[in-house]
Amino acid sequence: MKKNNYSTIVDFGSNELRLGVFDNKLSKLFFQSKNINRKNNNEEYFKSINFLIKEAENKISTHLENVTVLYDSSDILTVDISIKKKIDQKIVFQEICSSIILEANQLIKDHYINKKIIHSIVKKYIINNEEFLNVPDKIPQLNSIVLEIKFICLPYSQYKNVSELFKKNNLSITNFFSSSLVKSYKYIDFFKENKFVAFLDIGLDRSTIIFFINKKLDYFNSIPIGGNHISKDISQIMELSEDDSEKLKKTFNKSETDFSNNETNSNDNLDIIKKIIGKNVSIDLLKKVISARIEEIIALSFKEIFTLDNIDKRQNLSLVLIGNGSKIFDKNSFRIEDKYNFKEISFYEENNHDICNAGLIFEKNFINDNPKLMKKNRKKLGFFHRFFNIFGND
Repeated sequence: MKKNNYSTIVDFGSNELRLGVFDNKLSKLFFQSKNINRKNNNEEYFKSINFLIKEAENKISTHLENVTVLYDSSDILTVDISIKKKIDQKIVFQEICSSIILEANQLIKDHYINKKIIHSIVKKYIINNEEFLNVPDKIPQLNSIVLEIKFICLPYSQYKNVSELFKKNNLSITNFFSSSLVKSYKYIDFFKENKFVAFLDIGLDRSTIIFFINKKLDYFNSIPIGGNHISKDISQIMELSEDDSEKLKKTFNKSETDFSNNETNSNDNLDIIKKIIGKNVSIDLLKKVISARIEEIIALSFKEIFTLDNIDKRQNLSLVLIGNGSKIFDKNSFRIEDKYNFKEISFYEENNHDICNAGLIFEKNFINDNPKLMKKNRKKLGFFHRFFNIFGND
């Protein structure tokens, strides 16, 4: 096999690995995914990575050497730092910004020795006491500059564990990104007219909130509650096995099955469930169980965002649901307490290729983890679903 420099993206999920290979024109050469049956089992992850790599190399007749990894964890830590510099001599704007970013990086490394920085993103520039979300087109003569920087860090032990799995497969990790953040940067362009946009990515054992103001990252956080907790709630309250509970939950994820509040469909819904788990269950109780857990996920995710009494933010916030755990909302209606007064709520049906492609676009458009204007390499996404009202009216 010949060696070549292609872009290889791996989305390292808790229950699924996705691998995409793209050429230098960003065209897909190979894509395949593999389910993980035993979560946190290094041997299964190693074998699955090995399988996907061999499949890709056989398909494109090329040795893969480098990989960009997309990964998320409820243990991700975010740290905000603000550094001010007074300028008493003529200096290049980019040079002073790079110097401040390096200084901030070193501060994080010195004070969080067990953390690995995976993103450092400038939230705001304050130039001569004037605020800018992005670098201004015309840079004035500098008297002072403040950079507000958000760092997203992963426990070094987790980073090392994932890195070793790829190293054993003769692969070097060139970039290590948050999967949730990468996806949100791709999808945010659909909401360029919206000032406040929040993406809620519900994973297996964690949920991640990414909050933007004017398309600029403002807040990022993960909580240790996800779709797996919904299955456990169903199992406990409805006295079902965990396997049956997972099957039952997944029936809600199938787009061809509509579990709406329409009473005319109730018998059909019961028949579908009985065929899957062999038992009669209450759809109303099932929805209440799911709604209660979703309410908790939303409340915990937005707790810090709404700490300040920002009325404008509360009344004009658009919520976008992504991730496998959010599939339960596709074509389904649930009654959830409406205390946030979201401007609109939408569900984005991602496919596996979308996720790897998001990693590719992020990689090509970010320098030193700071976003350029993402105008190039934009492709129309075909799975953006309708807006819908998640809140039931009594």
